[in-house]
Amino acid sequence: MPVPYKIGRTKMGEKFLAEKSQRLISLDVFRGITIAGMILVNNPGSWGPGLRYAPLEHANWNGWTPTDLIFPFFLFIVGVAMTFSFDKRIAMGQSRLRLFEHVLRRTFIIFLLGLILTGFPRWRLIFPFIGFIVGLGFLFADEPPLSFGKTVQEQVKKIIAWILLVGSIIYFIVDFNYFQTSTPLIRIPGVLQRIALCYLFTAIIIFFAKVRGRIIWTVALIVIYWLIMKLFSAPLDYRPEIAHPEGMLNDWIDAKIFGAHVYGERPDPEGLLSTIPAIATTLLGVLCGNWLNSSRENRDKLLGLFFMGNVLLFIGICMHQGFPINKKNWSSSYVVFTAGMALQFLGMCFYLIDIKSIKKWSYSFLVFGVNPIFLFFASGIVARMMARIKIPLEGCQYSFIELIYKNLAASVGIISPLDIQNSINSKEWIFRNIFMSWLSPINASLLFAITYIFIWLLIMIPMYKKKLFIKI
Repeated sequence: MPVPYKIGRTKMGEKFLAEKSQRLISLDVFRGITIAGMILVNNPGSWGPGLRYAPLEHANWNGWTPTDLIFPFFLFIVGVAMTFSFDKRIAMGQSRLRLFEHVLRRTFIIFLLGLILTGFPRWRLIFPFIGFIVGLGFLFADEPPLSFGKTVQEQVKKIIAWILLVGSIIYFIVDFNYFQTSTPLIRIPGVLQRIALCYLFTAIIIFFAKVRGRIIWTVALIVIYWLIMKLFSAPLDYRPEIAHPEGMLNDWIDAKIFGAHVYGERPDPEGLLSTIPAIATTLLGVLCGNWLNSSRENRDKLLGLFFMGNVLLFIGICMHQGFPINKKNWSSSYVVFTAGMALQFLGMCFYLIDIKSIKKWSYSFLVFGVNPIFLFFASGIVARMMARIKIPLEGCQYSFIELIYKNLAASVGIISPLDIQNSINSKEWIFRNIFMSWLSPINASLLFAITYIFIWLLIMIPMYKKKLFIKI
């Protein structure tokens, strides 16, 4: 059965046409550091007040913390990797049409994975999304994807693909009322959804613009977003309960398009309008990839990374005076400043790994960096499962097994959501009994997150050793 991703194994006999296309290990390590940071900040032992160190929280509004660097770093890395991947495929003879078909496939899958992550484990909600992804797997099992197939086996796969794709769309339309009324409402914007959109629009720009054009597009997106935020505002009659009025325009657009399907804390940090500057972040990564993928000496590449990193940091700080650095609005100054930081971090990895060959410290991050989307998605699913599984306390009317069954039944709509007295979820039970029993609450919360990262490292190491790379 075809799947919507490929499990790749290294082929020693295949060489790319030019030495410059060889995999950039420092980029994988930088990606791994970023993914580890995502897991760390997304999985504290408790979200209660005072139970997280300040650097592991987002800035309340203007300004930044280390946590605010993680998402733009990942988008920047996506841009760098796109340059290497696209150049390699084109050099190996793949047409731009075939390449764009795969871009669309990957965009749909990443976006739908984001919706599945948000809706899990309400299977009635996420069933059409899963069906659509499987349908794409069958459709792209044989090239070209939109053909009728040459053999009977290929034709059967194409038929199954279209049945799944069309059936999933029809199912979603027929059950749309449940999508609109289920509690809590499924959030449409999200981290994976923004990655998908940035990947798609950046790919289109790469296809139609050379380096100079990419620079123009990057500057234009940064300036246009700044002008939009400064010159336009939400209608006067739009007065939602929003903590920061500076985000009103973003929130108004999201409310018009997504309705209530947005993040609880408004404005939505992954909203639609602020995706414009996020594309610029990805394009800055593309420009960095153009530099690293050139024929220059590694020493010159390194100097360029640090020089431009410092230039962008300086420009970003200057821009902060007119349009403050702000992650939730993804302000133009935030784009430039975080790109400068990303260049510094990548430069350090590039120096230590690709120039000095000091690699032992980076092994764990390399393991994370070669399977990033899978790791982010799987760690999020497991965290949600832990929050759903109930542990009975003294006086609870249900046993542990009964609680699991009732929660699963509630998640698929068989019974109403449960409000079970004298029980806690498994994550809270582990946090209280294993970590808080001997640590202060804030340190227990931090160690829980670190332990969660370590557990995933133990899972990912065997995959890496067997060269199992799950490519969306």
